[in-house]
Amino acid sequence: MKVRQITFPEREIWNNFVSQTPECPILQSFEWGEFKAKFGWQPLRFAVEDAGEIVGGIQILKRPVPYIKHSILYAPRGPVINYKKLPDRETVRRVIEFLLTEVEKEAEEHRAISLKIDPAVSEKQIEELDLLNTLGFEKAPKQIQPRATFIVNLRRSNDTILASFEEKTRYNIRLAQRKGVVVQEDPSEKGLNVFYQLYQETANRDKFLIHPLRYYQLMRDILFTKGLGTNFIAYYEGKPIAAVIIFCFGQRVWYMYGASSAEHRNVMPNHLLHWRVIEWAREKKYKKYDLWGIPANPKEGHPLWGVYRFKKGFNGKLVKYIGALNFPYSPLFYNIFEYGVEWWRSLRRLIKKGKIQDSLSE
Repeated sequence: MKVRQITFPEREIWNNFVSQTPECPILQSFEWGEFKAKFGWQPLRFAVEDAGEIVGGIQILKRPVPYIKHSILYAPRGPVINYKKLPDRETVRRVIEFLLTEVEKEAEEHRAISLKIDPAVSEKQIEELDLLNTLGFEKAPKQIQPRATFIVNLRRSNDTILASFEEKTRYNIRLAQRKGVVVQEDPSEKGLNVFYQLYQETANRDKFLIHPLRYYQLMRDILFTKGLGTNFIAYYEGKPIAAVIIFCFGQRVWYMYGASSAEHRNVMPNHLLHWRVIEWAREKKYKKYDLWGIPANPKEGHPLWGVYRFKKGFNGKLVKYIGALNFPYSPLFYNIFEYGVEWWRSLRRLIKKGKIQDSLSE
């Protein structure tokens, strides 16, 4: 068993490994690292091989911290372990230790403050969390990726899937169809501009921050062109009124970004949008539709309560992950940076929204 760094010529080797694992996290795909590299993050990829086959890996995004000549390391939805290729718990431990040892060398070279991970590991996998804790990881004070989601099983017929939805969701899908809502896939530059205009309206209405247009243009250039994402738009009487961006990798499709107009909400375009995505995903032979972020502990008053109620209507399987964990390399800088940044974010939310709680609050 050995560990080595993965370079650009091995892009397909890396993607084949990640895409064939059960969770196949697209945020660990080679293209996601290349995409984030356009915004100040340096991707570093390490793989553990056994008999010439990758059995574990981690893609880390490194970013310099201004003024103090340190950096932070973040592995979104990593590390990735192919448990089917590993015979027992001790071997899993060895693979993770191999990865952490190699990452620690990079951390020393780049003067890293900490390593943050949020692997696609269910909170029911207590042994995995215990293992990471014994290796020195501690619970992060803040989530980066959503800790909970609904996942719709696509290994069924369209009729069976539709029948499994909550009655109100089925009604709204049919209502949109009767009213003449039309959904079109459009990953073109024009389609992306339509999405972004709706997204700006949504952000202004619901008071959340979004990236500039260039972010989504590069997403299109790097991910869409590789078949890892696309854009769907709902039209009513020829006017775009809702849109979604989805990602696709391995056997899974993810709903990543949603936008809608305040006009014509009564024709329920969002319900039909997701139904069309499901039909499209089944045609492409994907096995799961991940609705992405919901509150881990939903209750009325939560910023995502409405989103939770909407996504719940599609009757997906509720999945909760173990959440973000930190491995501090420099305890002093770690405490200053981790808690100081969170304090600043809370203050910014208070000024902008009038409240500290955000959409990733438990």
